[in-house]
Amino acid sequence: MTDKKVWDLGVRIFHWLLVLGMIAAWFTIEYRFMQAHAIVGYGISMLLIYRLVWGFLGSTTARFSYFICSPIAAFCYLKASLQQKARSYTGHNPAGSWMVLFMLLILFLQVLSGFFANNDLGFSGPFADWVNKTQSDQLTQWHGLNFYLILAAIWLHLVAVFFYQIVKKEPLIQAMIGGRKPSKYIGDDQYLKFVSNRVAVLVWLFSLAVILLVVL
Repeated sequence: MTDKKVWDLGVRIFHWLLVLGMIAAWFTIEYRFMQAHAIVGYGISMLLIYRLVWGFLGSTTARFSYFICSPIAAFCYLKASLQQKARSYTGHNPAGSWMVLFMLLILFLQVLSGFFANNDLGFSGPFADWVNKTQSDQLTQWHGLNFYLILAAIWLHLVAVFFYQIVKKEPLIQAMIGGRKPSKYIGDDQYLKFVSNRVAVLVWLFSLAVILLVVL
C-alpha cells in the first residue's frame, strides 16, 4: 500500500502549535499567570492569522476553496459515516470542514475579546482603552464564556478523531504528524498542489509582524 502526501508542513506546524497554545492558555489562566496568558494569546493570534492567509495562498488541501461545502453535504456525510458508507476524502471531509471553520471562528472571537479584556487588577488587553470600562467588562465576560465553547468544540473534535482512528481505522493523527495517508484513505483528487515551505515562512513572518504591530 502506497502513501500519498496530503498535508503540507505549514498546516501541520499550525495544528500542533495550536494544540500547545490551547493547553498553555488554559494553564496560564487557571493559575492566574496573566502576563504569560497574554503572550500565549498573542501567539495563538499569530497562528490564526497564518491559517487565514494560508487558507487562500497555501497548498490545495489547506485552501478554504478546496474543503468548504454546504451544510447539507456535511449532514449527508455524517449520516453515511455513521452507517460506515462514507467515502474517503484526501483532506478535510465535509463534516470536518465545518468543524475547522467553527473552530477558527470561535478562536478568532476569543483572541479579539481578549484584546479588549481586563481583570480589574491592573492587567488589560492592548485594545482595552479603545472602549469604556463597561464594554471591556462585557468583553471580558464573553472571553471567559467563549472558552467553554472552545473546550466543547475540542472535545467534539477529539471524539471524531478517535472515531476515525479506532473505528474506521483511518490514521488521521499519523497523517497530521507525517503529512501522508495510505492510498486507500485518499479521495478522488487527481492533482494536489503543494506550496513551497519558503512561501510558508514568509506568511509566518507576515503573521508575526501583524501581531508585533498590535502589541508594540
